Amino acid sequence: MTTPVEIINLALKQVGVLGVGQTASAEDVTDCFAILNMMIAQWSVKRNIVHQILDVPCVATGAQTYTVGAGSDFNTPRPAKLFGAYCRQLSPPSQPVDYQLELLHSQTDWGRVSTKSMGSMPSLVYYDPQFPVGVLHVWPVAANGYEIHIQVLSPIAQFATPYDDILLPNEYMEALMWNLSGRLYPMYGLQPNQVVIKLADASLATLRQANSQIGKLYMPAAVIGRGSYNVYSDR
Repeated sequence: MTTPVEIINLALKQVGVLGVGQTASAEDVTDCFAILNMMIAQWSVKRNIVHQILDVPCVATGAQTYTVGAGSDFNTPRPAKLFGAYCRQLSPPSQPVDYQLELLHSQTDWGRVSTKSMGSMPSLVYYDPQFPVGVLHVWPVAANGYEIHIQVLSPIAQFATPYDDILLPNEYMEALMWNLSGRLYPMYGLQPNQVVIKLADASLATLRQANSQIGKLYMPAAVIGRGSYNVYSDR
């Protein structure tokens, strides 16, 4: 397994701070480790860099809002945004039915909902990414017999110490090294090497390609016309 300190030593060699056979000082390890964890935090909110999406459930209780965060109603690390949501009708329990919920992406759109306390089968949700825990608004208010599911990024865990094993797919190792290298030039007052910058971009492109998921295109029923079209007569 690879550790953060090994990534740090390789990155410092790529930028010319260390030579062959040299290792980073304790102070350099501390500073570079902090920058590495900052980079991981940035990556954790980017869909095409994170390799896993979580499906997080919460049984509806009739509340208008639910908290989202570690130890909250939706027990998951607080997400910056939602990537999907659906509702599961639990009755009959032998054959639960799932249906998609519409996502509102702004406070303005949520403000246009006039009867926020109306109770019925849910049809949409609005997520307010408050800190330290987010707040999920459900409309109409879901009573007992429903389970709300949200789909969120599984954040890339920051490293506790420079000597822990890095528990990530192998393709992340090169991306960590080259992209950390690119971030170290300013700290050491060095001119960026364009080869390093291009390799950092290329390694991130590999991660984006591996993690991209393109959903099927669906057209609203009102847009889809019936019948046939003749390209020759334009009818």
